[in-house]
Amino acid sequence: MLNLILVLIASGSALIIAAYICSLVITRYQTFTEQLQTPVDFQLDFNSFFVESTNNAKISCWFIPAQEAKAVMIVSHGVADGKSGLLHCVIPFVKSGFSIVMYDLRHHGKSTGDFCTLGYYETKDLCLITDYVKKNIAKKLPLCYWGFSLGATVSILAAAKRNDVFAVVARSPFENIRNVVKYYAWNYYYMPYFPIVLMALKLFEWRTGAKIDKTDIYINIHNLKNTPVLLIGSENDKQVPLKWLENIREKIGESAELLIGPYGHTEIYEMMESDGIDVERAISFLSENIE
Repeated sequence: MLNLILVLIASGSALIIAAYICSLVITRYQTFTEQLQTPVDFQLDFNSFFVESTNNAKISCWFIPAQEAKAVMIVSHGVADGKSGLLHCVIPFVKSGFSIVMYDLRHHGKSTGDFCTLGYYETKDLCLITDYVKKNIAKKLPLCYWGFSLGATVSILAAAKRNDVFAVVARSPFENIRNVVKYYAWNYYYMPYFPIVLMALKLFEWRTGAKIDKTDIYINIHNLKNTPVLLIGSENDKQVPLKWLENIREKIGESAELLIGPYGHTEIYEMMESDGIDVERAISFLSENIE
């Protein structure tokens, strides 16, 4: 009997430890690669600024003006990257008349913040950045969003909270925190949803103050019925399944378009300059909807 009790205690302790480690992995994402480049390296003028956000986070931003700008596009990068990592992705947009605002997600790059929350506080950050841009930069110019991976999810969630975003381009967004953590935990670490991931998500909410349901695209999607959204994904994307994008497009309805490309998830950085189909469509999509 004593041995059974000890086994149960050991098993329970192991589950709690595994769940806690899982919750740490979620919140400890930060920029893992050196961010050495600035817009100057691409012959682009820019200004730096910070936006004060919730939980005393300071969000580091760049403004890259376009000549005869027709709109301002706010760019949100993916997890473990930074604004510097997407510089080469924005060049075609600058040349097409889009002024760019880029920023480091909280707990990434030069932005502060205690945690990465996979969309909860990040959505609030983007809304505050948008307010700043409207007041100080865009003024009478229309606003649009472009996001990749976590940044794509945040762009959709933020647009659903606003009526001043004309269009969204979302490359490889995930549906919600629950599904993406469940998917990554099993496919990369062989952790089952019950009980480890379920416990980890509860610990995640307790540690950060984030609310998982608030970052569910499907719960917020009714506010996107009049906002055009271009979804870009691929069957070769092993980190964000194409099925998620198909589900999002179906839920949004007629205002959403799905473009399927040949690249995998991280190949975005290599493909942006050579694979012009999705770039051209993104530019034309935004141009059509800001007019």
